[in-house]
Amino acid sequence: MLLTKKYKIKPTNEQLDVLWNLPKQYTLIYKLSLSERKEVWKRERKNIKYSHQQDNLAILKEQYPSLYSLYSKTFQGVLQKLDANYKSFF
Repeated sequence: MLLTKKYKIKPTNEQLDVLWNLPKQYTLIYKLSLSERKEVWKRERKNIKYSHQQDNLAILKEQYPSLYSLYSKTFQGVLQKLDANYKSFF
């Protein structure tokens, strides 16, 4: 039984640049959010919740204009993953 089908894509050079930059932008979001959580814990001994970081996504986009190309749902997915990883660690 065939459950998947493979498609060979032929992206242009511009599309290749976008595809290679996406993981870098996701990593940037993850690292910035993680460092924010660490800094707040060191200063105030408080945990940051997912909802707080989600509310501050607009500020993050203003600080890093390269992130405007990403959709909000992908931002939220990265933050949800970070939140899940953070909870599983503790």
